[in-house]
Amino acid sequence: MEAIINDYISKEVVQDPSLLPLANDTSLLETGILDSLSLLKLVLFVQERFGTAVDDVDIVPENFDSVDAICVYLRSRAREGADQAAGRE
Repeated sequence: MEAIINDYISKEVVQDPSLLPLANDTSLLETGILDSLSLLKLVLFVQERFGTAVDDVDIVPENFDSVDAICVYLRSRAREGADQAAGRE
């Protein structure tokens, strides 16, 4: 998952080649890699690629500041979905 997201950001979002290779813990916000438009494109990519709906309230720095943070968020959403499917809300 990390490699897929890192690859997408590296190829589709990063404008400054000096920022590559992109480490999974690099702050996408502090470095200016993500702006509001590229964040929305990243959210769309994540939703389409991983089949996970991202709620508007979840589009916060804690969930999208780095590749690692995105993966933690996606894994937590997957666990929530599994728990709900098993009736353990």
